[in-house]
Amino acid sequence: MSKIEPPALAAVLDEPAALLDADRAAVRAALAGCPAGEGGIGREVFAQAEAVFGQRAASRAEFASWLHFAAAVLGHGDYAARVAAAEPGLPWRTLWAWWRPVGAYEAAPNLSGDRTVLLADGPDGSRLVGVSASWCLETWFDVATGERRPEPEDSEDAEAPDEPWLFADEARRLRGPEGWEEPDAEVDGRYVVADARGIAVIEPNPAAAAGEQAESGDVPFGDAWFRPGTRGGTQPLTYEALVAAFDADGVHRFGAADLADLIEHEPTRTLLTDVGLPSWWAAGMATFNVAKQPVPLPEVEPETPEPSGPALEDLVHLGTFEIGYGDRSRLCVHRGTGRVYLHRKAAGAAHGPVFPLVRDVAAFAAYLEGVQRFMGACWDPYPGETGAADFAAEMTALDPDAMTAGTPAYATWEHFFAGITQLGVDGY
Repeated sequence: MSKIEPPALAAVLDEPAALLDADRAAVRAALAGCPAGEGGIGREVFAQAEAVFGQRAASRAEFASWLHFAAAVLGHGDYAARVAAAEPGLPWRTLWAWWRPVGAYEAAPNLSGDRTVLLADGPDGSRLVGVSASWCLETWFDVATGERRPEPEDSEDAEAPDEPWLFADEARRLRGPEGWEEPDAEVDGRYVVADARGIAVIEPNPAAAAGEQAESGDVPFGDAWFRPGTRGGTQPLTYEALVAAFDADGVHRFGAADLADLIEHEPTRTLLTDVGLPSWWAAGMATFNVAKQPVPLPEVEPETPEPSGPALEDLVHLGTFEIGYGDRSRLCVHRGTGRVYLHRKAAGAAHGPVFPLVRDVAAFAAYLEGVQRFMGACWDPYPGETGAADFAAEMTALDPDAMTAGTPAYATWEHFFAGITQLGVDGY
C-alpha cells in the first residue's frame, strides 16, 4: 500500500482522475488521520461510495461508477461529470437519483414498506416514472432528467425487464448496492431502480469491460462523512425543516392574533407563529392532530381536576394525541413559562394526570420532526448504519430531563419512539 501524505490527500480527493488512480486502502489510511472537520466534496463522495458499495476490490472503471452514483446521490453534479470524464469506460452511470445518503437522516425520500413504481407518457412525449410508498406520496419524475413532473392522467405499473439484469449478468461481474436484486423497469435502454432508500435511473455501457470477480465472504463498509454544516448533526428547528419533513401542507403556523391574549411567553409565541407545529403526525399506534384554534385547557376538558402543578387556566391547548386505543390526551403549553404539558386521559377514564412532557414547544416540534426524519434509517438502515442509536442520542440531547427514566414524560416518549425503534413500517 502506497502512503498518501496529508498535503497530497486534498489534491487526490479533489481530482477524480487522481482518486481513481489512487490506492483506496491508502486513501482510507490517510483519511483516518485527517481532522474530522476537514475535507471537501471529494471526501464526501469517496466515503459515500464505500458506505454504499463496500470496501471490496473493483476495477478502476467500476469504482468510477460507484463514485458517479455517490456524487449523484449527494447532489454533486459537477463532480459526477468529472468522474465520467476521467473514466470514459465506466460500465454504468447514474442519470439522476432521489436517494437518502448513508448517514444522512432525512425524511425524504422514505420508500420503506409497500412500494409502487409507475410509468407514464408526459404531455410533451417524455417518459415519466412515479413512485409511492407507505410514507411517501406519489412523486413523479422525467425518466431522462429527474425533473419533478405533475402527476399524469394515466399511468401503468412498471414491470421488470426479461433480459439479464446489469448486476446479475455473470459475464459482466458487476456489483450493485444491497437491495438492487432486479430493476423495477427498463425505459429506452435505461434502468429504473428503487428500494427503501430512494429511486434512481442508471444507464449501462454495453461496450465497457467486465468488472472484477466478486469477492466471497463479508464485505466491510465504510463510514459516511459530510462537510460540516451540510448534513447530519442537530440543526436549529426552522419552518423549512418542518416543511422538509411534513410538506408545506403538513405544517400549521398559528396566527399572532390568536396567541396575543393567550400566551405571555414570547419565545413560545415566536415559534408557534414563525415555525409552527406539524398539522398531523403518527408513529406506531400514536397520532397527533394540531389544534387550529388554541384555547385554555378548561374550555376543552372542563371536568379535569386541578393538578398539583400548574393551574389549568394557565395551560393552553395546542393539540390532541390519540395514544393507543381510545386514549385521547391533550397537549398544552404553559402560558407564562412555555413548558409543555400533557393531560393524559386513558380510555374510559373521566380524567387523568397532567404532567410535564418536554421543556418547550421547540423541543416538542423537534421530537416529532426527529421521528419523521429517522423513520427510514430505523426501518431500513444501510449496512453498518446505526439509525436507532443515533436517533436516541439526538432525542436525549434535545431535552435530557424528558428522557429521564422513570418519569411520565419518558414513558410517553418511549411509547411514541417505539413506533420506529421497535416496530416496523407496518406497525408490527
